[in-house]
Amino acid sequence: MSNVEGSTELAKAIAKTYRASLIGVEIVIAVAAVIYFAAMAPGAIALIVLGAAALLLILGTAAFHALTCAIKAHYAANPAGAAAAYGFPTYAALKASWPWAVRLVAC
Repeated sequence: MSNVEGSTELAKAIAKTYRASLIGVEIVIAVAAVIYFAAMAPGAIALIVLGAAALLLILGTAAFHALTCAIKAHYAANPAGAAAAYGFPTYAALKASWPWAVRLVAC
């Protein structure tokens, strides 16, 4: 057995241990959420879920805007490299390829 095979087996064993512990943590979180939500009124649960969804939407929108600003800066700094990376000759052409709702959020 070579050194590479041994390290592969070690990596697989560590991955299995990590996966088992991660599944255990997920189960504990799910049980805690069920216990927590069981004591609450349905209206309060709905508000929490809607608030979490709204927060994720806001954070996702902000992250996408930051990503498009970085792409725009890449086109400004190195047009040839950006064109090769994104497949469009200009940022305006790239932005024009997106649906209207995406263009509203883009930089």
